Amino acid sequence: MRVLRSLEEANAVTAVRLTDKRRSAKVGDFFRLSPQIGIFLWGRLIKRAHFWGVKKDFNLIYIYDAISEMKPDRSLLVPSNLLIGPSVVNNLGWARGYWEIMESKPLEAGDMLSKHQFVRFRGAGGRDNYDVVDENGDFVTKSEAQAFPIAQSGFGNYNSVDWAIRGVLESRGVLKSECLEK
Repeated sequence: MRVLRSLEEANAVTAVRLTDKRRSAKVGDFFRLSPQIGIFLWGRLIKRAHFWGVKKDFNLIYIYDAISEMKPDRSLLVPSNLLIGPSVVNNLGWARGYWEIMESKPLEAGDMLSKHQFVRFRGAGGRDNYDVVDENGDFVTKSEAQAFPIAQSGFGNYNSVDWAIRGVLESRGVLKSECLEK
């Protein structure tokens, strides 16, 4: 996991802007994003809904474990092949051009997990000081918790997603570990 050392570092934008077009995404859209020039990952807008009791629509996205400039084979764009856990985000990734919509297809059976679960840290957020919750904020027992990646319960954006994918890609040696300095 990537550790942020300062607010300045957390606010630094390291994602690559792919387009100048301001677009609104819709459910089913496939998009690509780039944590570094020449490296493209693929994602999909899975659901637009209220999460954790907040009465405003946000976007549930999947980021797949598939690196390719062109759309990867369909077998790689499945819920069992997520790079990071399902993430709830605002529209800024698309609006600011960091996420480029490449194709739109209606969701089919098997495109979406049957449940989405998230980690909600308590107190100081220690390793064992957390609960697992569903999309409504209801507690999920640890025995019910799914064995694939889950994201933190909180609203993110293109930058928080970029930080999460960078952490995974750096741990795999795909990206060089960077320490942002001023």
